[in-house]
Amino acid sequence: MKKNLSPKPSENSRPRPGHNFTRNWLGSLTALIGAALISAGVIPAPDHVLPGLVVVAILVILALRHLHLRRAGDPATAPALEREASLLLLVLAWLSFLLGGRSTPLLLFIPALVLTAIAWRQTWPVVGLSVFALLAMGVGPTLLGKATISLVELRILPVWLVAGLLLRLLPANRRHRQEQAGKAAQSWLPARGRHDLVRVHGIEASAISLPETIQSMDARPDGAEFSRQTVDRLNTSFELQLEMLRQSLDLTTIAVLWPSPDGSEVRLRWLATIRTDLDRGPYPSGRGILGAISDDHPEVDLVPSSPAHPDIPYYQNQQGIGAVLLMRLPAEEGGEGDSRQGLLCADREATEPWSDRERAILRLAARKVAMEVSTSRLLLTLDRDRTAIHRLSVTLRELNSGLSIDSVLTATIKSVKSQIPADLVAICLLAGEEHRLALAEGKNVLDLVGKKFPLTQGLVGQAIRVGAILPAGGRYPKPAPIFSPERTFSEFGSLLIFPLRTDENAPLGALVVAAAAPGLFTKGRREILELITTQVAIKIELAQAHERLGRLATTDGLTGLANHRAFQLGFEAMLERAKRNRSRLCLLMGDLDHFKQINDTHGHPFGDLVLREVAKIMADTVRTVDLAARYGGEEFAIVLENCDATGGHQLAERIRESIAALALEYGDGKAVHPTISLGMAIFPEDGAAKDQLIERADQALYRAKHRGRNRTVIWLAGDHDEQEPSGAELSD
Repeated sequence: MKKNLSPKPSENSRPRPGHNFTRNWLGSLTALIGAALISAGVIPAPDHVLPGLVVVAILVILALRHLHLRRAGDPATAPALEREASLLLLVLAWLSFLLGGRSTPLLLFIPALVLTAIAWRQTWPVVGLSVFALLAMGVGPTLLGKATISLVELRILPVWLVAGLLLRLLPANRRHRQEQAGKAAQSWLPARGRHDLVRVHGIEASAISLPETIQSMDARPDGAEFSRQTVDRLNTSFELQLEMLRQSLDLTTIAVLWPSPDGSEVRLRWLATIRTDLDRGPYPSGRGILGAISDDHPEVDLVPSSPAHPDIPYYQNQQGIGAVLLMRLPAEEGGEGDSRQGLLCADREATEPWSDRERAILRLAARKVAMEVSTSRLLLTLDRDRTAIHRLSVTLRELNSGLSIDSVLTATIKSVKSQIPADLVAICLLAGEEHRLALAEGKNVLDLVGKKFPLTQGLVGQAIRVGAILPAGGRYPKPAPIFSPERTFSEFGSLLIFPLRTDENAPLGALVVAAAAPGLFTKGRREILELITTQVAIKIELAQAHERLGRLATTDGLTGLANHRAFQLGFEAMLERAKRNRSRLCLLMGDLDHFKQINDTHGHPFGDLVLREVAKIMADTVRTVDLAARYGGEEFAIVLENCDATGGHQLAERIRESIAALALEYGDGKAVHPTISLGMAIFPEDGAAKDQLIERADQALYRAKHRGRNRTVIWLAGDHDEQEPSGAELSD
């Protein structure tokens, strides 16, 4: 009986047009429709979250379909799948932010990271389409009057887009793309199998981008940045491979040696051996059998070996060596990266010549080791890239968490030192025609914190004035002054000064980074610092605006003194402190004499000038621990901490005499001489409560007015408002 078999689909058959369109555009069109609905403000609706959740579910289903198609591994669908994945992830991330962003603002980092990944990994058409979609979703609702978020909140997105583009342009990223393209053209694997293999191992050309390439496998000063676990795994992998080779060929030792960066010495990198008399080196590059290797002789053997022959450098005792085979590892394919070539050395006790099979196996092993070294270099680079990106994310998150200027400056220094092994990090802020060293961390600079320097002195002032990064190349041009000629820093070899500017290109200050080591600022590090500097400038501007708002809430706008509310809070805190410390406190209440007459005669603008001049005298006279406030109208209040009646009266008289000495000219050329009357109460003699002290100081001020004005009077127990003023008047 015959069995009917279904015919196999022809390998040359083509999908139907409708099926082909659905396969290539279903996910992308759905994502674009979702973006359009978000741009129009249709979803998520303010009162109905369900439509937004439905769109999320559809996007998730399409994302799962995308993963299924990727596992099928059809190369023809790769461009469509990459476009689909980018748009689906972007719309899904943005919708997730809109649905939860009001309660969790940090969800904005999800679309920001997706945008960075797209700019980093995808083709330019996909990047352009994604940026257009995100721009529409972010700005569209605002233009239609349906905005749920402020455009100010979206300022972080261009920064993350720039970060992705910078990563895309890094040399290591381009190199990996070129290597993958070359290997794909030369590989013996069939097209389908090769496609599956790179996907299984996660090494697609678009999957890797590096901020800085590791140029060698040797120990580096910043080697601690690499993951110890990654390095240990790589070393273990090499040693296991060598041990398998040693056992299979019955070798005594097989070792990989690697030249130093300058080629002057050779180091023992990995080995498998049964011997214990080892010299770990390093060894001179021409020592023993190593000197026999050259371009003309990339492979050397000694059979049989004897003590008279050149020695193996990593053995302390040259006995027991029957045969040696030394060969140079093949150069890295593509000619990029580390140009040095390592050596593979094998020896055994047997004195028989190396067979063709053994030589072929060792040559294959040399090729395998060379490829492993190149792959390991890439893995270590990726590991460092992952660590650097993680630190950069933490850095940006810390900068965004601070509101005060002090927290922003502290986070800035911490962020820079987490990225760069700097010996000096300083932030200077613009102060008129000077710049002030606001905060610094490093040697020989702490005593300069808080000091001001003219913009015409030093490299910092020049960088702030011209708005350019100085000095060129990041090399410190000794002995050029950094802040001012009075202090030089001859110990530095690397220096970069980044100007801090607002979005309107107005100067804010400068970020100074220096180190003793020369050549510190590689291209990758400089790009990272520029990215940090951009964020720091934004945060400093916001912090300064926040502090200005804070000062407006506690400061009188006309005089610059504390306002009435700040006086009440400050006086209460100072009084509680005096009670705890059992110390005295002096309260002065002052009132300008005949101020209404000044306003009526010369006008309110001139009266405001009088108030400002009086307030300036008070601010310049009191100590930093004291509190001077405008109580209301032409009334002033001063709280003197740890001050008795004698000290309070002396300071009050200095203020009164300074005000009486004012000669403020009016428009007609005549001078106005304002005066002030002052009343004083002392804690604890005149009262223990805040309101009681204010009342009694006000009573003493009332008596000063009735006694002829322009004088200081202290409240005394037994005086009453109804009586003729009899408060004791202290004199100099």
